[in-house]
Amino acid sequence: MTTTNVRETVPPADADSLTPSARRGIVAACIGNFLEWYEFVLYGYFAAVFAVLFFPNDDPAVAMMMTFLVFGISFFVRPLGGVVFGYIGDRYGRKVTLSAIILMISLATAAMALVPPYASIGVLAPICILLLRCLQGLSAGGEWMGAAAYVVESAPAGRRAFFGSWQTITIVLGMAVAASTSFALSALLSPEALLSWGWRIPFLAALPLGLIGLYIRLKLEESPEFSEARAEAAGPEKSPLMQAIKQHWRSILLVTALVCAPTMCTYVLLIYLPTLLTETLGVETAAARGAILVSMLILVALVVVFARLCDRFGRRPFILAGAMWVLVAAVPGFILIHQGSLFAIIAGVVLILIGDAMMLAPQPALFCELFPTTKRYSGLAIGYNLGVMIFGGAGPFVAATLVSLSGSTFAPSWYLMVGAAISLAGAWVVHETLGVSLRTGRRQTSSLLHAQEPLANPQSVGESVR
Repeated sequence: MTTTNVRETVPPADADSLTPSARRGIVAACIGNFLEWYEFVLYGYFAAVFAVLFFPNDDPAVAMMMTFLVFGISFFVRPLGGVVFGYIGDRYGRKVTLSAIILMISLATAAMALVPPYASIGVLAPICILLLRCLQGLSAGGEWMGAAAYVVESAPAGRRAFFGSWQTITIVLGMAVAASTSFALSALLSPEALLSWGWRIPFLAALPLGLIGLYIRLKLEESPEFSEARAEAAGPEKSPLMQAIKQHWRSILLVTALVCAPTMCTYVLLIYLPTLLTETLGVETAAARGAILVSMLILVALVVVFARLCDRFGRRPFILAGAMWVLVAAVPGFILIHQGSLFAIIAGVVLILIGDAMMLAPQPALFCELFPTTKRYSGLAIGYNLGVMIFGGAGPFVAATLVSLSGSTFAPSWYLMVGAAISLAGAWVVHETLGVSLRTGRRQTSSLLHAQEPLANPQSVGESVR
């Protein structure tokens, strides 16, 4: 980010409180984010159903791998969605972009419920599911960074990590509701009824939920930070995407690396692990899903605690500690998981998720602080989606493949360790961003103290190294 020689000070202490307008905007953005991720991960929690209905099932293991392959392929279109929606978001605003995104994913999710099974239309069934998953991926490619940018830009400077963490929290809560829906339908319906019509209910429900989300987002006001930055620039950024790549490519690569371990933990532990537990380790479905749901709630609580600490002590210590924690805890965590009891599974998953929570808590604030306001959406869209595409969406498929090829059910823990090492490298070189102005990239200080010097690199906070 460009800096000036003018000293900059933090607004008065009451600026740490939210205005009514900002509070409504943050709540609306988080509700939309919750709905978006509930709809996006439904497919993963109904993977066993999709494997039976929409893929050739001569070999159940191959059918399941194909199901997770489609899950992963949808992530490969996320960067394209990020590019498109990132451009729109930086040029025309966050509000219109976020509204279009939630409508797109709701239509695609509801349409999945209408696809006939493989037994009826043959190979067209998996093709239709793949195309609809790609539409979901395009939508998801613009969601997280748009909602995160809106929330962080609307939050008080001293509480960005806390309010930004609600983006992570609503993702986990959306996943928890999707998992609970899958669990409830499996418990209430016979296997025949679930395969015949029961699984379609939560997918069809996405349409009215999406319309509610659309209504909420259309009521949003544009974030003051974005409006002021665009006014200062005398109009919208002409080519935010190219400018973000040209000027902030180091920050983009840092985001990609820092996303690696958290997204792998999320998709391997919270999406793939229930399948591993029930299909391979012989754990009862109720125990497997119950353990994951409890672990999700614990993760939410941990993220809240760590986010508050990040606003006090900085972002970098927590992403460093979190990556090191996952690197060390992955194998012990899987040893506990392999004990098979409900308590042991929860203990093993949570042991790893402690490090995941340390990294997730500062992510929205840190990532937003790495880019200037007028290029934030585009820069985040590229870096974040590359990381999720390479390391997150492929997680269930890679984990299943590693288990199949190695014959070891500990293989997913090795995968998590590789991801932790990559994020640790990114955490080691990223600069601390606590107190940085979103607009100028300069550290803010109390008006009673002398202003600190600008960061060494004038282009981007994220491009500075230790």
